[in-house]
Amino acid sequence: MKDFLFFSLIYFCFAITLMQGQYSVKIESDQEIANLVNQYVRINKSITHVSGWRITVISTSDRRQMEETKTLFQRNFNYKFKWEYKEPYYQLTAGAFLNRNEALAALDQVKKKFQNAFISIDHKIEYAELQ
Repeated sequence: MKDFLFFSLIYFCFAITLMQGQYSVKIESDQEIANLVNQYVRINKSITHVSGWRITVISTSDRRQMEETKTLFQRNFNYKFKWEYKEPYYQLTAGAFLNRNEALAALDQVKKKFQNAFISIDHKIEYAELQ
């Protein structure tokens, strides 16, 4: 009886092993769903900018003051920065943050050297700029 059970068990294991190689999975999807997924991917690839937060280090009508501040900022911080002229002000902005809490934490560090710095919303932050 023991031999019968032993051989039955071996036969059963052998049969399962052979049967596993015979099964395959085929996924069929509706063409409308495939089109929607492709459209979703295409739309997301076209989005190159996001809204986020930046630190405005200085906003002044004096270009020299902005350039002096920029030089001092470069020496003290590693944030990427840029300056813009929005008539009649020169603005020096730094960093790029997705959420306000990260921007506020960085602002605390910047305010130690630049007391008038503040955070501002920027609706055109490129993905590569994010901290």
